[in-house]
Amino acid sequence: MKKIIATHNKIMHADEVTAIALLKIFTDDDIEVKRVDHNTTDFSKYDMVIDIGRKFDGVKHFDHHQFKGGKSSAGLIWDYIGLNHMYPKISKLIHVIDMNDTGIQKAKPFEFSSLLKSYNHNNITSLEQDIQFDKAVEFAMTVLESMKRSQEDFEEANYIINNSFFFDNNHKIIELDKFTTHWASYINGIKTPEIKAVVWEDLDDKNWKVRIPSKKLGSFELNGQALKQDDSMEFVHSSGHFAVAKDEESMQNFLSKQIR
Repeated sequence: MKKIIATHNKIMHADEVTAIALLKIFTDDDIEVKRVDHNTTDFSKYDMVIDIGRKFDGVKHFDHHQFKGGKSSAGLIWDYIGLNHMYPKISKLIHVIDMNDTGIQKAKPFEFSSLLKSYNHNNITSLEQDIQFDKAVEFAMTVLESMKRSQEDFEEANYIINNSFFFDNNHKIIELDKFTTHWASYINGIKTPEIKAVVWEDLDDKNWKVRIPSKKLGSFELNGQALKQDDSMEFVHSSGHFAVAKDEESMQNFLSKQIR
């Protein structure tokens, strides 16, 4: 379904740019944006009106200047989409944009809002400004889509961990049913102190890999003994936190000597 969105022209801000990016990512609608003058009063031909229009109803009109609650148009659109609790990191980013835009907290030089502001052209009434607006939306979409994928991968990791099993019947070693970069969020010295190694088959590289979990998430301190060098292995990291075997049998023989 095509939706024509009206927002203001001239100088762009992070809130309406992010609002458009959110609609493009989280709805199935074909979004077309029209940037119109601030003094426009007739919005009958638009499906949604964002950050302009002097009206808020939470359905079509999303001018946050008429909303008492410390939210920008990005925050209002995020509420409209209704996925706040499913994507907490995105919600935190939107909250920061809200605070920046409503004057509660000034954006720092390298914050998201400041980076989007840098897309403004020197001549804000030129055709180039509209081109820059599209580029800003693309940048916002890149960031938000990355955050969306990260959250979804994190949720998938929980499922993967719950469907994993003990490697070679050793209750100190978990074999991942499928590799996920987020396993360390669930397997570490704080959450699973009894687990001393994590193993998985790398189908792309056609080998087996093992990693020693950390004492806590983000720490370099290992929750187990460092792996020792072994000529039967394809690679053992000098720190002993990671190793690669050519096949499952080689990994079994290696770990049977390392973790008992």
